[in-house]
Amino acid sequence: MITLIKRKGVDPNTKEELYYPRWVRISTVNELQLAKRMARSSTFSVGEVSGVFADFSQVILDELLNGNAVEIGGLGMFKLKVHGNSSKDKKNVGANLKFNVIFEPADDLVSRLNEEGEYRFVEVTKEKL
Repeated sequence: MITLIKRKGVDPNTKEELYYPRWVRISTVNELQLAKRMARSSTFSVGEVSGVFADFSQVILDELLNGNAVEIGGLGMFKLKVHGNSSKDKKNVGANLKFNVIFEPADDLVSRLNEEGEYRFVEVTKEKL
């Protein structure tokens, strides 16, 4: 179940106080926890699933470095985005390059979340935000 809070904000145009929904992260699930959960519903051991996860991130990195986007059906696509300074001189175009990995969720994943997502609102004090 998705947990939300009602966050107070101000409309920048009218200065009217409004409340809007915000997602609350309950916790973070790590690879081992995912591996244990996946192993319970498969014939693979926790170690085998953990090994696949370890290889998975390296293979995605390798493919991105080779100039490929990586699409995983039902999940989404990983691709690179590059930032760098513009230059009038071709020789300086590569100065200060920074790379980001962009993840675009699959339409099916987003649709399922919106269709099946049950939610609840909770009260949260400022100290917990």
